[in-house]
Amino acid sequence: MTLAFLPSFKTPIILATVGSLLMIACFHALTLIKPGGDGVINGNIMAPILIGAAAGMMITGILLLLSLSLGTLRLAGFVRAFLRCPQKTMEADYQNQVKVYLIEGLSAVRSHKAYLVKAWLVSTVIMIPLLFVWCACSLIIAGLSPEMIEQYKFPAEVVPLRQGAIIAAAIVGILISNYSITTLAVSVMLDRSVKETSIEALWLAITTSPALTLISLLSFVAVTVLTTPGAALSLLHPVTEKVLQITPLSYVSELWQGISGVILIPICTAMLCEVVRDCVVIDSSES
Repeated sequence: MTLAFLPSFKTPIILATVGSLLMIACFHALTLIKPGGDGVINGNIMAPILIGAAAGMMITGILLLLSLSLGTLRLAGFVRAFLRCPQKTMEADYQNQVKVYLIEGLSAVRSHKAYLVKAWLVSTVIMIPLLFVWCACSLIIAGLSPEMIEQYKFPAEVVPLRQGAIIAAAIVGILISNYSITTLAVSVMLDRSVKETSIEALWLAITTSPALTLISLLSFVAVTVLTTPGAALSLLHPVTEKVLQITPLSYVSELWQGISGVILIPICTAMLCEVVRDCVVIDSSES
């Protein structure tokens, strides 16, 4: 089913990839603004670059928003089809049945966009305390980086605080991820009220937390290694200024992330939804 869904998911990935490439091009253009030999920046060169970069970033934002909204709805349609399609159906026309479920799933999601948006917003409100903790931990981690500690001469006592923030951010991030997955799985069944969806998804996230956490971690590692191998290598070698510079490899990396994302995102989503399949399908059939 995942392979059959790929054509439907390529459009948001293409939009996101084009937006990312444009963003890199804008940043690269800004690096061209350099002072001359007298230390003065030529305004005739700077003004067009700034205007072009600003316009490019606006277009990037539009493309990324379109990609996010379109990709979320199409992924929701895939999840609905994946959960409702019988696993044991192995007849000769299995492929045709898969296509029927995919068409029905995408159509159902499009016709219930208002309900889904309400359910997702309510779940987001429930997650606000967790999001606040995660943001606070992220600020601590960034503010107490080794570079910042060395530059501002912070006492050694802040190192355990940063380590604790890293652990807390990881735990809270897993909780947010688990609840997001269960909310998506429960909401796309379209047979519960918004309140019932939020509560049931929360309970499901708690009861399936060990399995969801394990699959989430495995998926995260796999996606990181396969889509951004440079990020994985940076864990083994210190990041230098040269690595952070924009090079032709930066554009190749963005293209590779788009190509691999078309395949990996649906596969990882299916793996996570498989954990809650029985609970969601059984409950929906009894409704």
